[in-house]
Amino acid sequence: MKKIFSLIGLVASVLLITFIITLNILPTKYLLIIIGILLVINLIGFFFVTRKNILCTILGVIIILCISIGSGIGIYYINTTNKLFSNLVEVKEKSMYYVVVNNSSKYKELKDLNNKLIGTMKSDTENYNKALDEIDKTIKVTHKDYDNSFTMFTGLIDNSLDGILINSNNYEIICENNETIKNDTRILEEISIDVIKQKEKEYKNSKGTFNILISGIDTNGNINKVSRSDVNIIMTVNPNTHEILLTNIPRDMEVKLHGTEGLTDKLTHAGIYGVDMTKSTLEDFLETDIKYYVRVNFDSVVEIIDTIGGIDINNDTSFSAGGYTFNQGTIHLNGKQALVYSRDRYHQQSGDWGRGQHQMIVIQGIINKISHSTELLTNYASLVDQVSSFVQTNVEDSLIKEYVKKQLNDMSSWNVYNNAVAGNGYDYQEVYSAPGLKLYVTHPEEASRKYSSRLINGMLNGKDYADIK
Repeated sequence: MKKIFSLIGLVASVLLITFIITLNILPTKYLLIIIGILLVINLIGFFFVTRKNILCTILGVIIILCISIGSGIGIYYINTTNKLFSNLVEVKEKSMYYVVVNNSSKYKELKDLNNKLIGTMKSDTENYNKALDEIDKTIKVTHKDYDNSFTMFTGLIDNSLDGILINSNNYEIICENNETIKNDTRILEEISIDVIKQKEKEYKNSKGTFNILISGIDTNGNINKVSRSDVNIIMTVNPNTHEILLTNIPRDMEVKLHGTEGLTDKLTHAGIYGVDMTKSTLEDFLETDIKYYVRVNFDSVVEIIDTIGGIDINNDTSFSAGGYTFNQGTIHLNGKQALVYSRDRYHQQSGDWGRGQHQMIVIQGIINKISHSTELLTNYASLVDQVSSFVQTNVEDSLIKEYVKKQLNDMSSWNVYNNAVAGNGYDYQEVYSAPGLKLYVTHPEEASRKYSSRLINGMLNGKDYADIK
């Protein structure tokens, strides 16, 4: 009976080792150490539990129970980690379109527009055409095409149109900047469309380096909702030199949206058309290749930071915003405070540039906290749930496991460098996503753009940051 009981610890140990091997993130040297330790502890437990002395038997039982409980806890955490990897997959982005009518009209639901005239945007995206198809499945309408959304709204307000179809983000942008349109129109119907993904181009880099776009969208709730990209940071990773370059591009930077003609736009508006558009637009802007992206929203920041017990950052200047005061020096932030800190630009001397710096400071704070946090262990399962619920990425789990294994193998420290594309003045001008309205746009400083491109591509080519700086 004692021998059978001692087998429980051995079986638990074998199961733990099997799960560790399956997870495939632990370097061989650590796996061998764990196997050796478990083997020795099992032998000690077996030795004591098979003794005739009652005290030895009790000690052996305690050792075997500790092995079993410890193995069970280890298996739990491994399963939780595997859950994280399996859930870190691309989710289908959803783009919302509105059927909008005059606020004074009698129309109460979509079927009331049957056989009516609605305004539509000419030469819009494939997703927009899918929204039109959804309308045509329900009712029969006559379309009148417009080149300019502002002109289309004018037709709606003067009742020459019965309704219009417009992207929800475009509608919100226009309403934010035009009180008349905001007060004189209302949303009759919401149409949700799966965003059509661009075909991934093949990415090859013999150096093992890569770019990741960190995109923070201007929304709460479900991460799959398409919205403006308020955070646009390119993380360039060189695993050979253990260097990371964070390059911030301000949200109001003037860019040419990938694949469009005519008016330029604010970078933040690229997010309206999906993360692929943001990624491709930044590839054009900085003349580089971006293989991966990580996409988060407001809830992502709040939930993840609260789960790890907040972050400590070194604040460069004192200011107050959103009901909070941020003193200069080392300060502790909870999730809501970190969100306000990373979003504020009106209290920063350098405006959007300062906000970008704060966003990178928050990212660094999260990295530092996760590296040294006791809360990470106690709240590990909760953190995994938060990450899988509030983070969207196309980084393959095999790549994540590969680099975790490399990091565990040598435990080298990483040098993180910050950079930002500077602006060269600003204008209020028409943009692609809101023609007819004059919106604030920052012009890129060409020397800074080229310098940022050289830094990024230099690291992609395997060079040390110091050699290209």
